[in-house]
Amino acid sequence: MSGPNGEACGDIGGSGSPGGWDSLVLSGSASLERHGRLAVHGPWGSGKSTLVEDLVTRSAGPVLRVYAREEDRHLPCAGLAQLWDGALLTGAVPATDPAARLGLRAATAREMASRPGTLLVVEDVQWLDPVTTDVLEYCARTVPADRLPIVATERCVRRPARAARLMGGYPPLLSLEPAGLDETAAMLDGLGLPARWATAVHRYCGGHRALLAACCAGLGSAATDPYALTGRLPSACLRRVDELAAAWLDSVPPEVLATLRTAALTGSADADLLRRAGCQAAEEHVEYGLRAGLLIAHEPAPPQESAAVRVRFAAEALTRAAPVTADAPARRRAHRALAAAVRDPARAAWHRAQAQEGTDAATARGTADAAVLARAAGDSRLAAELLLAAARLTPVDRHEVRLERLTEAAHDAAVAGARDLAHRAAHDIVEDRGSPSQQVNALLAVLDAYGQDLTGAEPVFTAARRAAGQDPLLLAAIELRAAVQANVASGDSARALHHAHTAALLARAAADVPLESAALTMVARMERVLGRLEAAPATLARALALAVPPLRIGIRNSPEYLTARHAVFDGRLPQARAALMELLPLALGAGCAEDLAEVWRSLAEVDSGLGACSRALGWADSALSITATADLSPGPAWYTAALAHSHGGSFEQALQYATRALRASRAEHDALHTTRSLWIMGAVHLHCGHVDRAAAALVEVAGLEEQSGADDPAVLRWQADAVEAFARAGQPARAYELLDRMQRTVKPHGAHATLRAALTRSRAVCLHEAGDSDSAVELLDDTARAFAALGTPVEEGRTLLVRGRVERRRRRSAAARASWEQARVLFEGADARPWTALADEHLVRLAGLPAHPPGRAARHTPGTNLTAHERRLAGLICSGCTNQEAAQQMFVSRKTVESTLSRIYRKLGVRNRTQLTAVLTPSAGA
Repeated sequence: MSGPNGEACGDIGGSGSPGGWDSLVLSGSASLERHGRLAVHGPWGSGKSTLVEDLVTRSAGPVLRVYAREEDRHLPCAGLAQLWDGALLTGAVPATDPAARLGLRAATAREMASRPGTLLVVEDVQWLDPVTTDVLEYCARTVPADRLPIVATERCVRRPARAARLMGGYPPLLSLEPAGLDETAAMLDGLGLPARWATAVHRYCGGHRALLAACCAGLGSAATDPYALTGRLPSACLRRVDELAAAWLDSVPPEVLATLRTAALTGSADADLLRRAGCQAAEEHVEYGLRAGLLIAHEPAPPQESAAVRVRFAAEALTRAAPVTADAPARRRAHRALAAAVRDPARAAWHRAQAQEGTDAATARGTADAAVLARAAGDSRLAAELLLAAARLTPVDRHEVRLERLTEAAHDAAVAGARDLAHRAAHDIVEDRGSPSQQVNALLAVLDAYGQDLTGAEPVFTAARRAAGQDPLLLAAIELRAAVQANVASGDSARALHHAHTAALLARAAADVPLESAALTMVARMERVLGRLEAAPATLARALALAVPPLRIGIRNSPEYLTARHAVFDGRLPQARAALMELLPLALGAGCAEDLAEVWRSLAEVDSGLGACSRALGWADSALSITATADLSPGPAWYTAALAHSHGGSFEQALQYATRALRASRAEHDALHTTRSLWIMGAVHLHCGHVDRAAAALVEVAGLEEQSGADDPAVLRWQADAVEAFARAGQPARAYELLDRMQRTVKPHGAHATLRAALTRSRAVCLHEAGDSDSAVELLDDTARAFAALGTPVEEGRTLLVRGRVERRRRRSAAARASWEQARVLFEGADARPWTALADEHLVRLAGLPAHPPGRAARHTPGTNLTAHERRLAGLICSGCTNQEAAQQMFVSRKTVESTLSRIYRKLGVRNRTQLTAVLTPSAGA
């Protein structure tokens, strides 16, 4: 479907996601209703016409439309001719007769004013002819907005100067930004398409709404395509997207398109590089591309490059479409020019390889040598691309060399998580009849490239086992991947242990020490999950004794990494952090996306527990970023983001991430992260007081854990949250049943210390709900001391929050306040923002202060810009307390009182206690 000027609009709206299309329509409708004017802008195909249609549908009155066309932009009155069938256009041509133009102004304004409430829609004002522009500007100035509401659209990314000028200079603006990853995921979910496609779809379409609508339509029509099992986007379903991308490129001037073609042949470019490659007007053309939304600023240039801003295409579809608008000889010439222009030797070698027609041994050798440079620089994807190019250039009579290069390419693709490149390498190796070892290693590289997402992996396992025959080394490698699949995809811990044990025996028989180390590490991992607390450390020690460097087998597969994870399970967080920080430089140097994601995710978990919540958010953001960049399975990173936000971000954001993680993990049949996502979702619901929803989620967690056979409750500590949710939701029998089971399962072992403390807190909640508050308080005091000794301030503060609630229900307000004040100090020190807000909320309610509904601004009265902590102190000072007395009542130091009081003075613009008392209303100091 196309708009009035040939722009694709399709089914652009309707995602329903937070911040998605629906909210754009609501925002535009509200602005139009409030101000009577709205300027909508965005690039080609961004959905301007679709949004206008949605606004028109919401409009109650009649509508007048003007569609400006590029071919009519110099034709006087071309736009006015569309109003009332051109009835006002009589007599002289206004372009040459000033009196006629004045008359036309007056007649049009009079006609507009006589039809109050008529919505005037002007589309593509960048092509509106001068006379129509002048007349409509006059109407906008003279007819009030409540009598003549106007919506104008302009094709541009930056401020819509023409549309703004048409409506007086400063109308409300609505920018149609590209759809985000969340909106993309919501669109796919609404169509029943796999969540694992979200990152790839978003990258290919760049969030561009016309491209996105075409992509979703194509994928929806081919959901049963075999390629759907691989997590790749089926090429056949992208044809319409590619056609639209080519149409968008066709809308730019030919000389600009020539520069864009060259830019598309390199990953990212700047004007200096393009000029060196022969594009003389590069600066102007890059600026045009940025204004049109075809290009976006990418990143600062590397140190060896120029200081110019680097740009890339806004969508991968544009990168793919731009070069094919030129013929093959022209593309080869551009590659030769870029080879001479880029300063990165590996990139230069890649361009030389693309410029080479046919096979050439020397070029192939130079391209393969460049892959070594790329690998050393941590760019495994480029290394794989170079090796694939080298294999293509290798002469036919050097068959073994070609296969070796393809095998190396498969390995580098697996490290980079580059599924498409891994598939290409494996396909070519099988087609070229590589050795069993080469075929199996290439197929395993495909599995490794998919990481957590092993949906549809059985055919790959079958092909690998067939190629392996009876070779113990190859079979060991296959069994190790089967163990991972059983653990992650099936959630069958016992089967995973069986595969891992078999892999270790086969690796030892084959005398492959690195593979044996990786297999033993997997055995230890599953022994721990199955609750074999004595066996797991012994097996892990055997793996460590083999002294295999972590990078040799992948950091995430190494015993050193599992040692850190076991420290996390045991609650030995400082030791876990130290081990992870030793592994992080190795992961950064190697550039393996999945290793980096694993280390960053673990650091986020550890720092959340240690009370370094801001730092934890940073690690989680890094994991999210590399997950998107490397097209890894999003479920694990979204789960970690939910965990980090539940400590230091916001409960609302944590719930959104948990929901995404659950949706993605279920779509990928990732049982492990389905369980984890449900746990964090239930925990956040519990923190927010949604106890029924919390209980429902945690009941499902209990079922999945029982199904998996997991028997070490410390690996995923959901049980205490479940007990508390059941007790608070009025399900005491279920709460006590789980408590009794945990009493039999949890051992007097250091590994279970954190879990024991959490279960003690949940037992206190059960006692409190049953009316035994005295016993509950005793248990909570014990729990707070335990968490303090463990060095987990957020858990300690959470325990004090529960204690305060118990005291409040006992009508012991002073004791409740003391607990909540102590909790707040802990939360503030940990930068645990959602928990600080929760403590503030309790204190505000206790003080009898008005609580403002979420999202509604407080009235601007003295004291409303103070935090609950500051209001509490202000109230004590106004009641006559000295600094020392206030410090004693608030359980803080005198120095803290003095600094807080200085902050209060600054906020209220006062200088002393007398002025403070005079300024604050009684409610502000309550």
